[in-house]
Amino acid sequence: MAEIIVIGGGPAGLSAALICARMGLDTTVLEKRTFPVIKACGEGLMPSGVNSLKRLVPQKLIDKIEYQKFSGIRYIAPNGECTSGYFGNGDGWGIERSELSKLLSQAVEQEPGIKVFENTIAKVEGSTEQPIVHFNGKTLRPNLLIAADGLHSPTRRWAGLNGSTSKLKRWGLRQHYKIAPWTNLVEVHWSKDMEAYVTPVSPNTVGVAVLSHQELISSWQKPISLKETLQVFKDLGPKLLLSEAKDQLIGIGPLHQKVKRTGTGRVVLMGDAAGYLDAITGEGISNAMEQALLIDRLLKKQKEKLSLDELVMDYSNQLPALMRRYYWLTRLTLLLHCRPSLVNKVVKVSQNAPWLFNYLLNLNSAWNFFRSG
Repeated sequence: MAEIIVIGGGPAGLSAALICARMGLDTTVLEKRTFPVIKACGEGLMPSGVNSLKRLVPQKLIDKIEYQKFSGIRYIAPNGECTSGYFGNGDGWGIERSELSKLLSQAVEQEPGIKVFENTIAKVEGSTEQPIVHFNGKTLRPNLLIAADGLHSPTRRWAGLNGSTSKLKRWGLRQHYKIAPWTNLVEVHWSKDMEAYVTPVSPNTVGVAVLSHQELISSWQKPISLKETLQVFKDLGPKLLLSEAKDQLIGIGPLHQKVKRTGTGRVVLMGDAAGYLDAITGEGISNAMEQALLIDRLLKKQKEKLSLDELVMDYSNQLPALMRRYYWLTRLTLLLHCRPSLVNKVVKVSQNAPWLFNYLLNLNSAWNFFRSG
């Protein structure tokens, strides 16, 4: 009998697998794609996320991957005015999703007690108290099933944990461009209908992610390059006009996913499967790793008297508090999306009081630091 089955090999699933295996639990990871897994993502890892990653992955593996440090965030308002905030507790990392996937999958490969099955579709039956997982002609009955299979998690739906349908229909698109980063900041460009996020991911590459409502994105014809669309941003468009796209445009959505609970019976939800509001604050990867570290704390708390029923209950009860600041900050930032003219005012206030943006940025980071200790 497999003690732990993790469905989904993204940052949440692989981080959880590492935690469980290091606690002596036999762990099986089922991923429907081949590593490295590519997904539309802003690809910015905040300082708290960097700290979490360093706790999960050996430094010798981190030294082999490519990433680009960034020291803060810059907002560029629709009127062209800008303001910047800087981290006070270390740098963030811009890292392509494929590089992060490669890093975590290599860490999993080196960890005894983890079996990984790629290109594998899992079928879950039974009850949430006694889940049965079928894959590749095998049938396993795990003591704990971790659903980390994304925004539209089939496992979450099977477990009856899907929440109500959201009226907020926002989508994300991402493409990389072969151009040297022109700043050591992540830039957020605002317009009437969308935001563009520019993240340095290597010395000669930037990742550009766009968030917007469903109707606008659906109106775009594929295949397209984001460069034409990005001309609406007066500061960003000209910079990318002569650059070459490194890869194809990919997308994801709708982003807002509600859940009833994040655990029931012998099933827990992690990562995007555990509920998601929006990518506007760029914290998805950091949140996934924080959830894995919550599992770590709960397992260590139980020590030799392991009770998975108690773990599921504690995880489900504690996760909302862990994610409360993310939801609060994301809802607050979404107000700017709904009122672009407000962005102009916020940026102006921050220009006159530079400490304000720094304070908010570092308050966010400090929260993440203390909650992960």
